[in-house]
Amino acid sequence: MSDSLRPLTTGQLLDKTFQTYRQNFVLFVGISAVPHACLLVMQLCMLAMGIGTVRTPAKVALTSIIVGIFALFISLVVTAITTAATTFGVSDVYLDKETSISACFARVKGRVGKVIYVSFELGARVFVGFLLLIIPGIYWAGKYGLAVPAVVLEDIKGRKACARSAELTKGSVGRILTIYFLIWVLIVAVSAGLMAVLLFAAPSLRRAAGTTSSNVLQYLVSAAVNTLISPVMSIALTLAYYDQRVRKEAFDIENMMSMLGEQRAASAENTTRATL
Repeated sequence: MSDSLRPLTTGQLLDKTFQTYRQNFVLFVGISAVPHACLLVMQLCMLAMGIGTVRTPAKVALTSIIVGIFALFISLVVTAITTAATTFGVSDVYLDKETSISACFARVKGRVGKVIYVSFELGARVFVGFLLLIIPGIYWAGKYGLAVPAVVLEDIKGRKACARSAELTKGSVGRILTIYFLIWVLIVAVSAGLMAVLLFAAPSLRRAAGTTSSNVLQYLVSAAVNTLISPVMSIALTLAYYDQRVRKEAFDIENMMSMLGEQRAASAENTTRATL
């Protein structure tokens, strides 16, 4: 896929996102499935232990708070792992390198905390921006939208990721916002469509709402939807990250020179071995 190392229009980038996902469906769904399956097992275990089913009001409130905090933490870790591994997968596919599910997860070590930190910082900036009459929040979402791919692929410190994103998106904030918006609309539409199909196919679920069987099925459906949908945003932002580097830093030429250097080094090594 090295032939795609050229400036892309927004439409071409979105097409490339779905093409990358479709052509490497097993890779990205496999990456997404592993952490989401772990989260699903945790949710089912909590359900089996009766967490959240106590009746005393005080216990209900305390249990809800504890479970909520624990679930939020696990969700953050799962999201960070999935995002980092998917970003590595997209990078390898985009740069025409061999990759695998295990190889992507192996490179995540040491970056989970950074992804969580950057996600918190990005969320805080956008939240403050929305408090300042909304417009700054929207602008900052685009300006710092490439912080996560930057911290994963460049292995920089978390506090430098937003500055790096601001550097890459300078003059292209509207473009990043467009990508964000269109991918978000797709995710919401697909998620809503899958839930509608499920309710239509099994109307008894509405009547069984709140029961253990209903909760189990809800967790299963949620895990399936998140597994299928969550890679899309990471793919789009990683491609946008590389596209901005191609536009601003001539990354296509840099990558070509790097590949030529590797080929020359390999050729020289082979020649040396042959003479020995």
